[in-house]
Amino acid sequence: MKLLKRLPRVVLLLLDLAVFCFFFYPVTYGLLDLSNAVVMSACFLVALVLLFPRQTGRLLRRIWSKRLGKAILLILGALVLSVAVLLTVLMIRVLSRMHDRPKQDCKTLIVLGCMVDGETPSVQLCCRIEAAADYLLAHPDAVAVLSGGQGRGERMSEADCMFRELTARGVAPDRLYREAQSSNTRENLTNSMELIRQAGLQGPVAIVSNNFHIYRALRMAGDLGFSAEGLAARSQPASLPFSVFREAMALVKYALS
Repeated sequence: MKLLKRLPRVVLLLLDLAVFCFFFYPVTYGLLDLSNAVVMSACFLVALVLLFPRQTGRLLRRIWSKRLGKAILLILGALVLSVAVLLTVLMIRVLSRMHDRPKQDCKTLIVLGCMVDGETPSVQLCCRIEAAADYLLAHPDAVAVLSGGQGRGERMSEADCMFRELTARGVAPDRLYREAQSSNTRENLTNSMELIRQAGLQGPVAIVSNNFHIYRALRMAGDLGFSAEGLAARSQPASLPFSVFREAMALVKYALS
């Protein structure tokens, strides 16, 4: 009987541990930001409650018994609920653009850069390169702006890496324009549009990025004053929940910046 009573708590604890490990995994390759820090902290608190339910209950009752403590708990509860609702809405918006394809023939692509491991494109960047290559080979009149500078741990710029990979897939070099100064999405878009203006490239313009990133990229483009369509590349299925949650957090950060 005791085992049956404890079974739901054990299952919840295992689920909590699985979520913690899922969001901890990116830390092993150097990706620690607000999104996984928040989830791991929440998992730690949930684990404490599940491991020490009686102690937690006594503590909460003691706090609730005082007027100030009751007010603090109500405010914290309302804050947590509000944040949860906000992030859920933002994740739904991110998901809503994950299958974007241009509704018209776009003459210019902006391919957003992503991490390069030395000289090897990351899995996410490979997905962007594949989507860009498929579109360019299917639309011989289209050109592409490859946007991404050289970051820490990269022995070549992201733009140069994409150029190498796309030409290896049969895209003519004279159809590719390199923008190798950007270090984030806003700079990608700003510098790419400036290059498009200077080179006299034609529209319509489509932004190529991983499916979870399309919503934020298009929103930024709109805020920067130019219209674009989305060309969503695939992404790693195993990392998709983390990526979608991270994008929701990034949208909050973007709105506050």
